[in-house]
Amino acid sequence: METFQIPRRKVTEYLGIAKSTLYRWLHKIEEQQQTKIAVNKTPSEIASLVWEITKANVSWGRVRIANQLALLNIFISGSTVRNILNQPKPRKSPEPDTKPKKEEEAKVLSIPAWYPNHVWSIDTTMMYCWGLWPIHICVVIDHYSRKVMAAVPLEGPNAGWINNALESAIEKYSPPKHIISDHGGAFIGEVFAELLGKYKIKPRLGAIGKHGSIAVTERVNKTLKYEWLKRIALIKGIDHMTELCDEFETWYNCWRPHMTLDGNRPDDVYYSCKPGKPKRDAKTVPCNIEKHFFRHTRITGYRLTKAA
Repeated sequence: METFQIPRRKVTEYLGIAKSTLYRWLHKIEEQQQTKIAVNKTPSEIASLVWEITKANVSWGRVRIANQLALLNIFISGSTVRNILNQPKPRKSPEPDTKPKKEEEAKVLSIPAWYPNHVWSIDTTMMYCWGLWPIHICVVIDHYSRKVMAAVPLEGPNAGWINNALESAIEKYSPPKHIISDHGGAFIGEVFAELLGKYKIKPRLGAIGKHGSIAVTERVNKTLKYEWLKRIALIKGIDHMTELCDEFETWYNCWRPHMTLDGNRPDDVYYSCKPGKPKRDAKTVPCNIEKHFFRHTRITGYRLTKAA
């Protein structure tokens, strides 16, 4: 049939056999070839790794899991991850967060960041100690790399504690050219202005009353609260919160693949050491995978040892 290009509908006319006989022969040939692994079949060890990453990071969707595998030099598409998770398992597979977006989203002009330490943004968020007393957390973000420059619990929401947190980040990473904040009292006062003037930083303010005017920091705040701190049953005090925020900086900057950065980690972009993308035939689990278990939140991070 291949040699003379005989179509299946004319097999009886040319070869004198019934179509049912032809299909029975073809089925036997396919059964004999089942001993070989199909090219497009995902190896079982990769499927096991997908489930391991999913169980360790229950809030991750299929695309973020695929990005994590790409950092481990394994090429798996988001649809393949979905197909693996849809297979029967002892537990129900986690579903990605698909909350409907608001109909009207704020359209705010933003300053583009062209290099590390070009544009930072600063904001404060709040969590509860012992479920009763609020603790304010100052979060500083580098827009170019999405690196968390500081996540510091404050003893009070005043400008003095915020200045101390920001100045510590500046001394550690060098000052930015611009810094974006909202219209909070601590950010428009003279104390904050003096600190910016000391390091020649240009202040920028978000739009008044518009959600998303400092969207980069607000998104990190959500990650800090819902992917990290909400996994803690009880926050015991400011020392406990400080330890949790330090671990969050390490996890967010060094271990967690970022969607905006095409699956890279913030430190990869900030220090210009992006790992190469895996080839489409990279279907084996590397032997140099490093795992780190964050004991407070029970989250496991994955990366290659050579990239450590």
